[in-house]
Amino acid sequence: MPSRRQILGLILAGGLGAFAGCVTPGGALTMTAVDTDADIGEAATVSVDPNGDPETATLLDDALEDDQAAVEGERPPFDPERPVRWRNVVYDVSWEVTDERTRTDYVVTAEQTDDDPTGTQIDYDDLPPVDREQLGDLREELARADDEQRVGVRIEYTDDGELEASVLVPESEYEFVVIDEHVVAVESGKTETAVSTFTYELLERARTPAAYGATLREETLVTLESLSDDERELVEEAVSDGRAVVGTDDDAFIAVGERLLEHEPIYVSDRVGEWLVEYDTEVYWTELDALHTTELAEALEAFDEET
Repeated sequence: MPSRRQILGLILAGGLGAFAGCVTPGGALTMTAVDTDADIGEAATVSVDPNGDPETATLLDDALEDDQAAVEGERPPFDPERPVRWRNVVYDVSWEVTDERTRTDYVVTAEQTDDDPTGTQIDYDDLPPVDREQLGDLREELARADDEQRVGVRIEYTDDGELEASVLVPESEYEFVVIDEHVVAVESGKTETAVSTFTYELLERARTPAAYGATLREETLVTLESLSDDERELVEEAVSDGRAVVGTDDDAFIAVGERLLEHEPIYVSDRVGEWLVEYDTEVYWTELDALHTTELAEALEAFDEET
């Protein structure tokens, strides 16, 4: 049987799925050192980058300024599974559906054709600005395409102002658009989509990530001690390598998992539990991924159902 380190190397090379032969990964133990309360707070929260995700940043700011913020969509635009670190404060983010409606969107299918247009047509330059903008990418594709290529595009109009200004929706006034001598057949249609209004609220959990980390240290810290040699080898590997991956029915993995599961996980989702663990006087943010270890997976699922 391959050693635990051989299993780790194989899985890191091929992912946690099945790989090249006989070994099936049973689970993984991940341990990341958190030296300070601030480190704990960062590990236990998610952050929002205002540059990378400006829409969520605006949502959070609006919810703070007005006590709540509403946004419409097919699904919640932001649904964190743990507290959010925002402007160096830790918040619980909650949302509820406060309205539902059916939205009608209009769609235009535009495809290049070799047929001579026999129906109504309009030159691209004569289109209203809203339609020229929608067909702009197609115009660029047509300019790049060779004589053998035929290109097309499917575009959506969702804004009421666009609908009022367009000659292609709600019903197209033309059957063809001539774009730089390319003939494009256009056809309009509509789709109906159920959309909801999601109203968000933020509740302060801690004044700083460090304060949140200090609370977790005081209330949730689990100590791993009095381990067997095999259990210690597993934990040492997770500490030194950051992650220890095991095969199925690994006794040491099951034993360490059962020790952790004597305590409620801080977070649990999809057969993965997370704890704050002290081992040999050091503190680690620890994840137990039960994967195919049935007894641990069932225990984690039971915790997940309770939350």
